[in-house]
Order: sequence, then structure tokens, then C-alpha cells
Amino acid sequence: MADMLEKKYFSPQELISKYPNVTDKFNWNSRELGLFLRCKLLEGYYDRTRRTALIKEHSFIKLIKYTNGAIDDQKLDF
Repeated sequence: MADMLEKKYFSPQELISKYPNVTDKFNWNSRELGLFLRCKLLEGYYDRTRRTALIKEHSFIKLIKYTNGAIDDQKLDF
């Protein structure tokens, strides 16, 4: 029952407020999250009445995990 009441879609600013480390570590801002949505890196839609992007939280978390993995793969071992 709690899962049904849980919020699924967040605006880019709400996601940055909830996960402030993405601004520090990846330099992502709300405008870039909207760009990621348009490029299909995130799941969601653009709400014309609110004039904002609405992004599924789970797709945002998946993108963070992918980015972390890509960074780990780029490390050089000596």
C-alpha cells in the first residue's frame, strides 16, 4: 500500500534537492537533467501545464549507477 502512495515522478529540482551529491560529484544541474530526459537517458515526460520535466526516480538512480560504473572503468591501475 505504501508503494502505491510513493511518489514516482520528480521535477529536476526535486531530484537535485533529494540527491545533492550529483551536483558536487557530477556537476549536474536541473537543466542537464531535462537534457538527459530529452536524450532518452532518463524516463519521464514533459508536463506542459507545469512547464517542467517530470522524471522517474528509479531511472535517475539507474543513471547514477551507470555513471559510477563508467567512472570506475576509466581508472588506470599501475
